[in-house]
Amino acid sequence: MRLSKILASLLVSSALAATLSGCGKADAKATLPAAVTSGARMGVRVVAPTTQLDGQLVKATGSLVPLNEASVSPKVGGTIRELLVDVGSKVRKDQPLARLDSANAAITVEQARAASSVAAAALESATQDFDRAQKLRASGGIAQAGIDKAEAGFKQATASAKQASAGLQAAQKAYSDHTLRAPFDGLVTARMKNLGEYVPVAPPSPIFSLVDTDNLEVVLPVPETVIGAVKPGSVVHGTISPSGEPFDATVRIVGAVVDPRTRTVEVRANLSAKRTDAMRPHAIVEVDFSQGGAITGLFLPAQSVVASGEQKFVWVVAEGAVAKKTVTAESLTPGVVRVVEGLDGNEQVVTDGSLKLADGMQVQVVR
Repeated sequence: MRLSKILASLLVSSALAATLSGCGKADAKATLPAAVTSGARMGVRVVAPTTQLDGQLVKATGSLVPLNEASVSPKVGGTIRELLVDVGSKVRKDQPLARLDSANAAITVEQARAASSVAAAALESATQDFDRAQKLRASGGIAQAGIDKAEAGFKQATASAKQASAGLQAAQKAYSDHTLRAPFDGLVTARMKNLGEYVPVAPPSPIFSLVDTDNLEVVLPVPETVIGAVKPGSVVHGTISPSGEPFDATVRIVGAVVDPRTRTVEVRANLSAKRTDAMRPHAIVEVDFSQGGAITGLFLPAQSVVASGEQKFVWVVAEGAVAKKTVTAESLTPGVVRVVEGLDGNEQVVTDGSLKLADGMQVQVVR
């Protein structure tokens, strides 16, 4: 009987202990999530806005183009009688380059000059007749018909003299056109005709190629993704291929249209550097728009900027919490944006703007 009571007491004690133990475990499980939730922070990566782009993103390959370049053709047809320059000759504007056979043109000038002399003599005679008729009219010594005839003769002689003078000028111009002249200062880079060859007027038949080697500009096809940041007056840095010689250039013109094949916009820039032997017409150049202030601003990864309707914003981390900051930004490349307003450059910006964040939320910066 006593053993039975002891066993019963032991069973009650075991049951009570099990119950208390189970309650303790349940309490522990119930309070664990609250403890974890209160101590955990979302991990975020941050980046500081940079003032300089990766040069590979905004490099453009172009060439040095002469401001003046021409294939020089005569204005009249004829046989080449003289070649006064050759390839490599430096010439000045209006300097004779070649002469065509002008014998017939010279005869035409003499004929026009003779015709002009005849017309001038006729005008002189008609002028005297008209003056005499006017004097006789004052004394009544001539009929009105005589005066009218003298006046008509004077007008006709005047017109004939003007016509003859114009004819002489045209003949002289045609004679002068038999001499081929340089349209600008430059270097003769090619000769396409030989002495004695006949050069027709149509189609145009160039005799020389002329290039202005002293006045060059940089012509670049710039990707349309960054063209909005390239402004006239900005200075760009580049190198000449294959020598690698550096140069500076000032943007002069930014094209208004996009090439539909290459999706680029033509940019023209004036060379600022002193002319060197490496700066030859049509040399290949590579320009880095990330240097020299050609593209300025604060730059961020594109995914850090969130678009909400017409507004854009970024998440900024300060003292362990995030805050939303509205910005004005424009896309430069598929992976980079330029912040125009809203940041001063000292912020720590969350790189992934798609995270579910809220103003004042505590975060942990992950390195």
